[in-house]
Amino acid sequence: MTLQLLWMEFKQRCPEGHQYTQFVQNSRQWEGRLDVVLRQDHRAGEKLFLDFPGPTLPINDPVTRVVTPAQLFVGVLGASNYTYVEALPSQELLHWIAAHVHLFEYLG
Repeated sequence: MTLQLLWMEFKQRCPEGHQYTQFVQNSRQWEGRLDVVLRQDHRAGEKLFLDFPGPTLPINDPVTRVVTPAQLFVGVLGASNYTYVEALPSQELLHWIAAHVHLFEYLG
């Protein structure tokens, strides 16, 4: 959702309302008063968050000088933020399952 779209919806409901510049200024002022932190309460052992975040990472072989792209797998326990990270060749099912096995072995 963009401010432009919000303003267009606002103008449909209130044709005599603020023009775009004033709408943006008021929106920015209102946003400045918001607490942008989203706190989530997780009970210990209840949730494990998993993802392949972001772009690939280059893995440099110092002997052959070959650069291989790697996917980063991340697992984070919700309550403690205890984190497991592993670089894998791809996001294919074989690597996804292997990463889970390694993660659960790591967590015990």
